[in-house]
Amino acid sequence: MRAARCTEYGPPGGLSVVELDDPRPGPGQVLVRVHAAAVNFPDVLIVADRYQVHAPPPFTPGSEFAGVVAELGPGVTGPPVGSPVAGAVLTGAFAEQVVVPVASLRQVPEGLDMVHAAAFHVTYATAYHSLVTVGQGCAGEWVAVLGAAGGVGSAAVDIATRLGMRVVAAASGQERLAVARELGAEAGVDYVREDLKLRTRELTGGEGVHLVVDPVGGDHAEAALRALRRGGRFVTVGYADGRIPRIPLNLVLLKDLVVRGFEIRTVRQYAPEAVATADRALGALVRDGMRPLVSRVHPLDDVATALTDVAGRRTTGKVVLDLVS
Repeated sequence: MRAARCTEYGPPGGLSVVELDDPRPGPGQVLVRVHAAAVNFPDVLIVADRYQVHAPPPFTPGSEFAGVVAELGPGVTGPPVGSPVAGAVLTGAFAEQVVVPVASLRQVPEGLDMVHAAAFHVTYATAYHSLVTVGQGCAGEWVAVLGAAGGVGSAAVDIATRLGMRVVAAASGQERLAVARELGAEAGVDYVREDLKLRTRELTGGEGVHLVVDPVGGDHAEAALRALRRGGRFVTVGYADGRIPRIPLNLVLLKDLVVRGFEIRTVRQYAPEAVATADRALGALVRDGMRPLVSRVHPLDDVATALTDVAGRRTTGKVVLDLVS
């Protein structure tokens, strides 16, 4: 099979596409023929050895994929060979075939093709849990979404709007804010040229937002925290800025704020009921027409370019690798 390969840590430009032996599933595993694989910011961090979990080289990067079941390992009774599935792994998705534990697979939501199925679960589940499971967002509340045109950000804008929340999109530049408005954001803040705290408060009638979803980090995190109203909730999801923010805890104390984090990689272990609830809710939204924003589709040979663009935050929505065309 053909697969992207990281032989040493560093920037995405060091990746190459090579021929590897076809994998075989072991006990409890499933072999999936990959049709499409989404590019996520953590993939960039893993290649650079800047993620929370290390992947010793050489390895095949890629964490999110969609395809069809090709073979079941010993002891596995389903899903049947030929079934369309989507899944997430730490590494291995940027390849024509991937072996994964059967528990990591899920049925492709009805209505999604392979490209959109690959782009769906990680960002949309992250966004839903950040907004609802952890953030406890409700219809009618104001929600500030940072990085609102990125993968998780655009998903959060989309879901929040569909659930009746009022979204203040925060992004860099009017072009990216326009993307968020198309997804339903009621207002926008260009946090490169505007004061995020002051402008957000103005847009919400001086009160501030009820909830912040932050997949960006850096300097914008504290400004967003200050844009919360008393008793507001702040959910940290990731650090696309590249810098982990240091929050003055006196802000949390003085305004009675709640700060929580969410990580998709471990949620199934500690909150299986919440995962099931989110899957049902997201499935219903897909049936109602919700689709992930896919801005670019690359062949596998362009994997270095795709990751470089995501690393440089030059994309909107999701970037996907097509492994069958």
